[in-house]
Amino acid sequence: MIFSTMKHFGYSELESKVYLTLLEHGALTGYEISKKSGVARSKVYNVIEGLVQKGVILVNKSQPILYSGLPSDEFLDKLKHSTTNDLKALDSYLTKVKPKEEDNLLWKLDSMETVYEKAIYMLNHAQESVYIQIWSQELSSELIELLTEAEKRIEKFVCILFGPDTDNQLPFKRYYDHGFTEMKLQDMGSRWINLICDNKSVLFGAVGDSCDVIWTQNSSMLSLAKEYVKHDAYTLKIIGENEPIMKKVYGDHFERVRNIYE
Repeated sequence: MIFSTMKHFGYSELESKVYLTLLEHGALTGYEISKKSGVARSKVYNVIEGLVQKGVILVNKSQPILYSGLPSDEFLDKLKHSTTNDLKALDSYLTKVKPKEEDNLLWKLDSMETVYEKAIYMLNHAQESVYIQIWSQELSSELIELLTEAEKRIEKFVCILFGPDTDNQLPFKRYYDHGFTEMKLQDMGSRWINLICDNKSVLFGAVGDSCDVIWTQNSSMLSLAKEYVKHDAYTLKIIGENEPIMKKVYGDHFERVRNIYE
């Protein structure tokens, strides 16, 4: 895990092994680094030299020559400084790029990691409205936090929640518990997510055991997806305010409402 994380910051697995060995054992000779890190002697000196050039290994030219890694707090500060500067450079360049015209294509997202990343970005940047249908199984702690923050700052906030009862467990309050999860699973064949933010983009599709989600700025898809959420909210509001009467007319589980083919 640590090697893949270090790789994100430009350090190969061999470089990571050498640096972590020095961090753990203190000053060592090249031979000792090779022995303790498992990096072959034929490669270790090239790796050491690369880390010296990156400024994360210090050299004491005694006899024998000793090497020492930067303390972990100094190393992390170095990474933060470098990353911040890189982000500033990117921001300076990218903000000068002319925005593309509205994109009407449908883009497929086929991993839950990508779906979560897109949902997090959309919620972070929502300013005017959030409409969402989501199952409790997909409510990660980060999504719960973002929805809670969105509810506080956004007037047009509508959440339709499917799945096990979550009363008194969620920090945000403006949501409708759908209550007909088994019927919807039979209708749709799987759980799904439907997220529309600021009438700019929509994230919609099946999640769970398989992932088949699209993201788009297509205006027709936006309108359709938003109306789906609003229709659920209208229906659940009516049921919540008239449940005894509706059960009497349509059955305890409102089963007669669903018979639309007679």
